[in-house]
Amino acid sequence: MRSIVRCVCALPLALLALVLLAPPPGAAQDKLKFSFFAPPAHNHYQNVILPWAEEIKKRTGGKVELTLFPGGALCKPLQQYECARDGIADLAWGLPGWTPGKFPASGVIELPFMFRTAATGSQILADLWDRHLRKEYDDVHVLYMHTHPAGHIHTHSKPVRAIDDMKGLKVRAPTAVIGDLLQLLGATQVGMPTGQIYESMRSRVIDGFVIPFEAVPPFRLQEVTKYHTETTMYSSAFALYMNKAKYRALPAEVRAVLDATTAPGAGAWKRIGEVWDRAEGGGRKLLVDQGHEVITLSREERRRWQQAARSLDDKFAGELEAKGLPGRALVKEARELSAKYGESE
Repeated sequence: MRSIVRCVCALPLALLALVLLAPPPGAAQDKLKFSFFAPPAHNHYQNVILPWAEEIKKRTGGKVELTLFPGGALCKPLQQYECARDGIADLAWGLPGWTPGKFPASGVIELPFMFRTAATGSQILADLWDRHLRKEYDDVHVLYMHTHPAGHIHTHSKPVRAIDDMKGLKVRAPTAVIGDLLQLLGATQVGMPTGQIYESMRSRVIDGFVIPFEAVPPFRLQEVTKYHTETTMYSSAFALYMNKAKYRALPAEVRAVLDATTAPGAGAWKRIGEVWDRAEGGGRKLLVDQGHEVITLSREERRRWQQAARSLDDKFAGELEAKGLPGRALVKEARELSAKYGESE
């Protein structure tokens, strides 16, 4: 009887505790940790992530908020995939190419001279997603993928006006596929995350790096460069990873909002690319305004670069075929999409 009385007497206190611990009306019930490796000044943070965070909050009636950790504050830049997979973050934005061997098919978008604009590159990823890429990401839930605008070569001392000028240069490469491209062009590839470029250029550890114009200002790379060769020869894939268990634990209506705002079939991936394209012109203008030399390859010279890099398609396809993947079919389809969207040259 005494134990029953204790339970009955304790019941109002338990109810009171539940009331006190319950979130106030309109408060977020899910605060999702978002790891972002780039600085908060980055175009993607300002013009994609922040508006998307507000959209998610609005569409869920304030039930879901993103807690943002830019600048690699939560996880190191190269560990964004593991960060989301292992639940350190609920969401993490990074490059699949930073996890060597894990996402081999996704590297097709990095093959040289595939496209010029991020809108087209991102749309090609969306077109390839269901048939070729989705299966690579079983350990996480991918909300979106995209590319940056086709990137260029930036150097501090030696201008690159022709392919022969690449010989002997130590050039930062973001991923293995792009490293192979630099080797074919005669340079020595040096792998490192974006955040290490500034100091490596300042101390002359490397002679140059490849990156789109839009990424120069947020990393202050205009301070350590003088020459910029407008090659539009390569790009990198990015992905927004989400912890799979966290995604599945969310209410169905919240999952529906996350998916609706990032659906590849609804043009969301292409729209993200368009945001990057708008920032590209601003980055280029900054360099011109500061007196940097921007070098544009002639059509004839560009063809020399394309010819030098052509063997990379077969190499990439062969490596995928050796892993039991349809490498040749994937490369063929990607190149056909490039031609379809008018950016194959």
